[in-house]
Amino acid sequence: MPEHTTGQASAHREGTGLWADLLLTPGTVSATAEAADGFDEVAALLTAPDVRRVVITGNGAQWHVALALWLAWLQVPDPPVGLLAVPGGLVARGQFPWREGDRLLALSSSGEFRDVIEAIEAGAPRPIAAVTANPQSTIGAAAEARALVSVQTLRARTHTQGYAGALIAGLGVLARMSGDAALRSATESAGARLAPLVDAARATASPNGRPHAGVCLGTGPAWPAALHTALCLREVAILPVDGYETREGATTGRFSTVPGDLAVTVAGPQPDPLLDEAAGILAGGGAEVVAIAGDPGADPRLSPATALPRAIALSIDLALLAGLDPDAPSWAGAYDRTSRGR
Repeated sequence: MPEHTTGQASAHREGTGLWADLLLTPGTVSATAEAADGFDEVAALLTAPDVRRVVITGNGAQWHVALALWLAWLQVPDPPVGLLAVPGGLVARGQFPWREGDRLLALSSSGEFRDVIEAIEAGAPRPIAAVTANPQSTIGAAAEARALVSVQTLRARTHTQGYAGALIAGLGVLARMSGDAALRSATESAGARLAPLVDAARATASPNGRPHAGVCLGTGPAWPAALHTALCLREVAILPVDGYETREGATTGRFSTVPGDLAVTVAGPQPDPLLDEAAGILAGGGAEVVAIAGDPGADPRLSPATALPRAIALSIDLALLAGLDPDAPSWAGAYDRTSRGR
């Protein structure tokens, strides 16, 4: 990446609202898991005798949570129901081909995501379950069962507490649906695991300059983490960054890589030779590789949360290097009009 005359951005990182939001995230994740508000009710609704398939949907960060939940469900040896994750646009305006025995699990921190509201109004199968931070919202009020996410005061538009909390709430529901004691324990300790990772991210140096573009890669449960890291870089630093599963990133992600680009590798808790290989391939194309290490002691299914602190730190730094405000991005109005119809 080219040198930038503004110097180190990390000294200013902690003055942003987004960083303040991140600092609260371990506590809100712990509060979400400890309260487990509605987890049992959602699990019971989604495993009722007449349920054959759970359709999980969300937008943006919540879509990445939906994908992470689907990947976690693939590890269940004898699942009581099928599970499918789809982006919100596929259920909008009554377009989705619902089947007998389907149940909708809607992920929306605000509870006001337009596509899911349209799906409910168009006749999505009832009863409906939701994971939300706002039980009084349109989606929260429409759901017969709600797993609640704890969110404190937010200063920025990019999701931190809502994203990590939705992952923990969703995994907590899956643990109850499947009887997975290890997953349940992992969700209950997630806040404690996240706190030192936030401290470690605080100590990271900022990059020397901004890339032209970038890619983010992750394997297995770290794939949604890579997608979300790319989203953070787009949202906060306003950079054209794509997220990939590792092998896709090593192949199609390499096509447009040129000197001055950024490649972020997002690791899980175990060594990943495929990710190491991909890093070398992208470096060979001229990309500067930034590695987000996994937490060696964590359950792999927590990877989307454990990668969040470094993703936020990097995104803030690259925004500040360009003189951008990480807390008030220029896209906010357009996003609200599109996603919430206002």
